Amino acid sequence: MSRRRATGIVLVTGLLGVGAAVVWRSGDSRAPTPAPGPTPVVQVQEALAATLPANARVPPRLSNPAAYLPAQCYAATQDEPGGRTHNGCFACHQTPRAPNFVDDAEVQTVLSVARSAEENRWTNVLQPLPPVELPEAELLAWVRSSNYVDERGGLRLAAALAHPPAAWDVNGNGQWEGYTPDCWFQPDTEGFDHSPDGRMTGWRAFAYAPFPGMFWPTNGSAGDVFIRLPDAFRRDREGRESTAVYRINLAILEAFIRRVDVPLPPTDERELGSDLDGDGVLGTATRVAFVWPPKPERPFGYVGQASALDRTREGWPAAGLYPRGTEFLHSLRYLDVDGEQVRMAARMKELRYMRKTRWLTYSDLQLAAEAEVREKMKHPDKLKTVLADAERGVGTGSGWLMQGFIEDASGELRPQNVEETTACIGCHGGVGATTDSTFSFARKLDAGSALHAGWYHWGQGGLKGIPEPRRADGQGEYAHWLEQVGGGDDYRSNDEVQARFFRSDGTLKPDAVKALTKDISVLLVPSPRRALLLNRATLALVKAQRFERGRDVLVGAPPKVKARLEQDGATGIDEAVLPGWVGPTKSASR
Repeated sequence: MSRRRATGIVLVTGLLGVGAAVVWRSGDSRAPTPAPGPTPVVQVQEALAATLPANARVPPRLSNPAAYLPAQCYAATQDEPGGRTHNGCFACHQTPRAPNFVDDAEVQTVLSVARSAEENRWTNVLQPLPPVELPEAELLAWVRSSNYVDERGGLRLAAALAHPPAAWDVNGNGQWEGYTPDCWFQPDTEGFDHSPDGRMTGWRAFAYAPFPGMFWPTNGSAGDVFIRLPDAFRRDREGRESTAVYRINLAILEAFIRRVDVPLPPTDERELGSDLDGDGVLGTATRVAFVWPPKPERPFGYVGQASALDRTREGWPAAGLYPRGTEFLHSLRYLDVDGEQVRMAARMKELRYMRKTRWLTYSDLQLAAEAEVREKMKHPDKLKTVLADAERGVGTGSGWLMQGFIEDASGELRPQNVEETTACIGCHGGVGATTDSTFSFARKLDAGSALHAGWYHWGQGGLKGIPEPRRADGQGEYAHWLEQVGGGDDYRSNDEVQARFFRSDGTLKPDAVKALTKDISVLLVPSPRRALLLNRATLALVKAQRFERGRDVLVGAPPKVKARLEQDGATGIDEAVLPGWVGPTKSASR
């Protein structure tokens, strides 16, 4: 790897483990110079470490010490030396957009992995397990039965966590200290989740363009995402719960994460004390204006009780950043088949949770990223140090905690162990494609054109009819990804997408690309036959319970994946692909 710039996934070690050295001169007759205070970098590192429980600051033992490195990173990028290249790397590894300062675009061309990560330990990808043989009627009955809601309408996982079995109660105190699921997955027409008694839980569902590759239903799972802001963002200045205030705060957040203006119903800015539309006058606003950099004279911020929060600790509307305490909940589901229709099933494969525990400014994040570059250059063979609490989750090193639940062999959801959760922090812990360590909300459907302004659950409206997202250079995002990868998943094992979208010479079919422009479901949704195969393949993984060997669901052609990488080896890709947010270069005449 070129040592000009360290690239790849940000190491938690570099963010949490680097200390400051103080030099003491012996034999000097002068009074010693007082030791300098902590440098800004060290202060950030110490602050991130402080967000984790004391027992989480000792690295756990992992059977795969590079468990944070996704299996997709081992996908073959070239058919043969000098042959066609297949670049799925660019989707994650790319030139970032501030306040993401992890510039890992070079990973597209050079394999910057530690030597102890060269071996591919994702053996479930190298040799996929054979799908479980099960009659179709039994299979469909299984995926239609919920493992989240019990027969009485209660949350079965929450009930189990109220009295955790010994295997889950790692610290032996008789209590579960991590996140306890409290979302009922019962959104109203605006996406707000409600408990059976009508109470709002704070969770709100949103529709988004699924991230390219393995997160498409045709590659194994249907997924949904809910977001929740802290309690103060859901109350007015007097402390009363207010859906109107919450809507506005979420609109402000959307504007600054997606970097677009967001429409509002006519809203009295004088009552809120915030210049939402950025026109310099407190009047009636019909939008939240995305203005960045901020104008010092603009009276603007989150509204209601959130307006009184300490901005230096809890955060403020900044491009690409969430306030402290933001939560995400993401379920991955089996696929239900009804005739020729394929949709999200009731049964969950996984339930993933993340919470922002620390507000970090642009400068904090830049200092941390620069410290990581120096650490990587000094110690290229050093693996990421994973810091985790078995109940609370794994720290990303960027101010978030991640936790997850996954099916046990009987089909019930159980807490993931540390190694299983570590697989999540590789991407969320620092790649160029993320927005404050997240993917989905920056990809939310546009409030001005989508159903219910993009605030709905996939159970209320599916993927059919959603137009393909466009890159800033005008290309369709998904067609561009297919062209770069040369297949329907990172491993080019999805033979159905291969047949639908590719000609025999490996180029895309124009008619298929044209249909995709208007309707992403023609690519993302599998046929009923493939959906059932994917379900059977998932059941094989569940029965084996060896998720530390990989959980990607692969059916179709044999996956194109390497058993071993070569540190600093060339991928065969000559030039890094630009990210979707970079527009075409303007000529002098323009």
